[in-house]
Amino acid sequence: MILSDPAELPPVSNKTARILFSLIQIIYFSFYIVSLARLSILGEILTLPGNQARIVLVLLIITAAVGIPTRLYLLSAVAFNYLGLNLKFQKLFPFLLILDELWALAPFLIIQQIGAGLALAATAVLLYLPFSQRSLLLMGRFRQVS
Repeated sequence: MILSDPAELPPVSNKTARILFSLIQIIYFSFYIVSLARLSILGEILTLPGNQARIVLVLLIITAAVGIPTRLYLLSAVAFNYLGLNLKFQKLFPFLLILDELWALAPFLIIQQIGAGLALAATAVLLYLPFSQRSLLLMGRFRQVS
């Protein structure tokens, strides 16, 4: 199996799992807000010919519009120590995986500022984050709810 089994993962304290999971949500939330705030600049950055730039911008807007309430839901669930979070997250995981993997490409939107090497390194890290979120919930106290 590709995904970790809960029995394979070491337990961590609930506080550690909640903090790390929350930080990941804040990272994605920040991506969405900054990208939407810089939408006009992103239009200039995307120098794809014709309609391809529009498709990328529309995809960015739609995924950010879906991502913002999702991240707020996950942050509030962690803040209120919602014990059903793990079960809900496991159901959301296939959709979040697609969303998060698309947003892992976000560093390439600022490649002029950070360079290709750093954009590639940041993307590699971001590609792993969806699996980190899942593992954190399975490792923390949230794993007890089934």
